[in-house]
Amino acid sequence: MSEDLRCIAQPAAEPVTLAQFKGLLRIPLADTSRDSTLTLFLQAAREAFEGYCRIAIVTQTWLYRLDSFPGISPRYDRNGFPQFPLPRPPFQSVDWISYVDTGGVVQTLARDTSYGANPAAPFYGYQMQPGGGIAPAWISAPWARPNPPQRMVPANTLIQFRCGYGGPLTVSMTSGSAALAAPGFAFNPDDAPAMVGDVGTPISIPGAGAASAALLSHVAAVDGSGNATLAVPAATSVAAATAWLGDPVPYKLQLGILFLAQHFHEAGAVLDIDEPGVIERLRRYSRNLVS
Repeated sequence: MSEDLRCIAQPAAEPVTLAQFKGLLRIPLADTSRDSTLTLFLQAAREAFEGYCRIAIVTQTWLYRLDSFPGISPRYDRNGFPQFPLPRPPFQSVDWISYVDTGGVVQTLARDTSYGANPAAPFYGYQMQPGGGIAPAWISAPWARPNPPQRMVPANTLIQFRCGYGGPLTVSMTSGSAALAAPGFAFNPDDAPAMVGDVGTPISIPGAGAASAALLSHVAAVDGSGNATLAVPAATSVAAATAWLGDPVPYKLQLGILFLAQHFHEAGAVLDIDEPGVIERLRRYSRNLVS
């Protein structure tokens, strides 16, 4: 079974800011003559960490292409339980799963949250274990059901999913209201409430808390239209604020990216030789060895 993995929506921001990097290099913020090069070093360092650790750091969307559903893992051969991990943890949510049936028609799988116990659910579907941190999510057929039969053509199984610790999100809130307005963004109501990427996700909104401090809350509910309500109402109205939706990026990853970008800057190029040992030690904590 061959597979192909492509990033189709890049991160909207880097986990380490240009201001942080310039502070490490002792470059005045007002000096913008090298900003474009420094930005490329930061991006290269982040991508190098993601590639080595096999993770996603800031929210991004990937398309996973497979030539079939997985066979039965030897660990579950006795019970006939096929499953496979999604790459690039931390996992957030599945956008959709499609496959080519034996008639050559593209079909979409529905997620079965009853674990096969609901007779009214479609016979073919998927269930999943979302994992956590760098532990990958696992996808399998619903309990006591097989994967659907497929026409054996290349890339007959497609999975689009979101991953990463979190990412920036432009939001607005009204004082006294817990409703979150995010133009151009919708939560995935099909994933709520079991997916890490929707209900229960932490959010930090600058200026929306008491005395214009940051509002620290989490997504409490998502309705059928994808509108989100937070657990804590805003104390101060904000418009088009840049919030952070998701878990904070671990400080060891941030430090490692900073030090690797500094190494690139000192070498004047993106090199993977003679890296300081501290970089290896920092990224060792976040390496995904499963998917």
